[in-house]
Amino acid sequence: MLTASSDLVTIARSQIALLTQSLGAGASAVYLTEETSDGMPPNLIQVVAYPDDNVPTLPPETFPMLPTSEKGDLVRQRRMVLPLIYQEAILGFLMTGRDDRDWTEPEQTQIQQVANTLAVACALDRRCQWLEENQRRVYEQQNHFLSSLLHQLRNPLTAIRTFSQLLLRRIMPEDPNHKFVSGILREARHIQDLLAEAEHPTPLLLAQSKTGLALLPAAELEILPTDLREILDAISTAASAIAQERNLHFMAVFPEYIPLVLANAAALREVLGNLVDNALKYTPEEGCVGLSVSVLDGGYVSVIVQDTGVGIPASDMTHLFERSFRGRQADGNISGTGLGLAIANDLIKKMHGNIQVSSQPDLGSIFTVNLKMNLES
Repeated sequence: MLTASSDLVTIARSQIALLTQSLGAGASAVYLTEETSDGMPPNLIQVVAYPDDNVPTLPPETFPMLPTSEKGDLVRQRRMVLPLIYQEAILGFLMTGRDDRDWTEPEQTQIQQVANTLAVACALDRRCQWLEENQRRVYEQQNHFLSSLLHQLRNPLTAIRTFSQLLLRRIMPEDPNHKFVSGILREARHIQDLLAEAEHPTPLLLAQSKTGLALLPAAELEILPTDLREILDAISTAASAIAQERNLHFMAVFPEYIPLVLANAAALREVLGNLVDNALKYTPEEGCVGLSVSVLDGGYVSVIVQDTGVGIPASDMTHLFERSFRGRQADGNISGTGLGLAIANDLIKKMHGNIQVSSQPDLGSIFTVNLKMNLES
């Protein structure tokens, strides 16, 4: 069923008010045409009328569908019916009239201008509705695909977690491999948590920005006193294994005492894990990646991720936290989506912290995450 948006209704009302106040029209109405599938005359849908109780709903035959070559107005002395034509298509009709005098030629020209304005407005309104409907269909298709993918991931992930639990029972705590198996189990649980979050997404309106909603964990974060060391130990274990595999040097240096920070544990793990993963990804063989912590004056704790990698050009720095931006790396052979830093920055802001960056091309980068300390403990 064809409908008129609130914007189109507003424009139609303003044009009818113009006819009423400037030209003395006593009654006016704007109609949309909706094609029928049975060859019958098109349906007429009233958009707005003035006055409301004096303009009847007119049958289709009242407004004959003129061939596109006939641009003449239907002028019957004091009443005018003008087709709203845009790109050879009749999208609706404007009816206006008055009882006290006939329309002069200059007045007819002004009414035609009003009709032209309404025709463009109708065309834009239909185009917007078509785009929104098309976007909705694409969104639903993507949502169905994502739901199927998440469902298919659940079973193998459960198997990985089960195998890890069984393997962990067979490895003594003093075995050097114990921490790696623990890391596999921890990562499997983390992925399951993310999948559980993705299976219950926040309803998304097409007109609203997706930036704040396309985050994992959820956009609304619960901020609590958080054990930073526990998160860093888990990240360090995984990073050590990756560095060993890629022939990199990884070093984690933490003070003996790390105060609790105000954060969301899952979100903070996402942020720091992403920064460390980027450092490992963009550092060539024999390079170094470091993870350290500093307790600052003023109630802040800083987590520093430093590498000797490819660095970031100055021209890319201002766009670094934009979604889908990869800058110079887009032309390289390292895969990526350009989403990681944008998500990390958004999550840190939600935790009332910030990320600072310094970098030099071919010398490396330093990412510093500043978090508020829990001063109530």
